[in-house]
Amino acid sequence: MNPHRIRAWERRYQAVLPHRTATHRRRYTETDIQRLQLLRQAVESGHRISAIARMSLEDLRSLASRNGMGQSPVSLPASFKETPQERDFIAPGFRAIEALDAPALQAVLTQALVNFSRRRIVERIIVPLCTKVGHAWVDGRLRIAHEHMASAVMRSFLGELLRDLTPAAGAVGIVVGTLSGQRHEIGAMTVALAAADAGWWPLYLGSDIPAEEIAATVQKTGARAAAISIISASGSEKAVSEVFKLGQLLRGRAAVFAGGHASKSFCAALRERAICWCDNLHAFHNALLDEAMRDRGGKV
Repeated sequence: MNPHRIRAWERRYQAVLPHRTATHRRRYTETDIQRLQLLRQAVESGHRISAIARMSLEDLRSLASRNGMGQSPVSLPASFKETPQERDFIAPGFRAIEALDAPALQAVLTQALVNFSRRRIVERIIVPLCTKVGHAWVDGRLRIAHEHMASAVMRSFLGELLRDLTPAAGAVGIVVGTLSGQRHEIGAMTVALAAADAGWWPLYLGSDIPAEEIAATVQKTGARAAAISIISASGSEKAVSEVFKLGQLLRGRAAVFAGGHASKSFCAALRERAICWCDNLHAFHNALLDEAMRDRGGKV
């Protein structure tokens, strides 16, 4: 687990109370480790940490068994219920961007990590916040500096989430990035995290990668798919042609997924060439589940 998340859970919710050594290092018991593992599983299933942090180890085990792998979270006892409000994080996040206050934006995202699952943060906080920033920039309410500051903080935050990933048992590989000329990588990073939440193991390459390099990486690693984000309208036609090339290079070897704001006008052409175009992260998540089922011959 991410050490920043563990410490936040300790400070704010006393989820665990580790002993301190003579040199003031934290020492976790086996019970502490079990609690943290169960809490992480529950949060990734959609439960709010503030609602479950004080539950007993036995109750957490029961919650985990009732949730099941890949199922929606079960109802909590009434005394533990809380209603998450993503807008409570989007609004202060945007205010921090307006004020060019990078530490404040980082604090908002870190607090969201304490309260929500990774998938929920990405789909319901990061993506809407990026959209809001984009609209404000187009309208002239934000400057290029605002967008760059926000992107820098979000890249760091999402990068930390990516580094914290561990492959699920039996996870198949997917290579993620943006193609030549596409330098905005926030979308691709959210795609990589969405892939992980769908049970895949993402290899994130970054931005501005030639189609040949992505295809070579897929073949070298044995990945079963590649996912491409096309965000920037400038150069979108070139990026789409690169997706076509990637599809040809990987034909019969791996599936190719594409999405992003700048790809919408090309969705029909992409689908005609057997590229799976996804309108949003939720659609991408479902498409990956379907692809995994086909890959396993319908066995899940």
